[in-house]
Amino acid sequence: MNDGEGEAGRAEELRGLEERFMTAVAERDLDFLERHLGEEFKLITGRSGNETRDRAEWLEVTATAYEIRSFRFDELEVLDYGEVAVVRSRYSQEATMGDAERSQSYLMTDVWHRRDGAFRLVTRHISPLPVV
Repeated sequence: MNDGEGEAGRAEELRGLEERFMTAVAERDLDFLERHLGEEFKLITGRSGNETRDRAEWLEVTATAYEIRSFRFDELEVLDYGEVAVVRSRYSQEATMGDAERSQSYLMTDVWHRRDGAFRLVTRHISPLPVV
């Protein structure tokens, strides 16, 4: 679909989905997260020792160790390619991962794939920005 209204509608859908997804992470809404993660989901962080996490590892960490106190999207851009969309953002949070502080800003790229009429997150790449 290449009409402007359809593209604008999908872009708004994806913006809302990004917000709702991060709210689900903060609230540990695992039902929502499991429904919106592709089976092949992988998180890429580049953090030493945890460079990547597969779907099961990410869900476990989210359920037990990752605590978001607040978050916001400072920038968010949707690139809509029909059945696939790329969402690039600058994301900030106040959070911890176990005993480690994770309050800072990040550059984040999400790849969403539409399946059975709904988008599923299949890849997330997140790069921490220097704390200033």
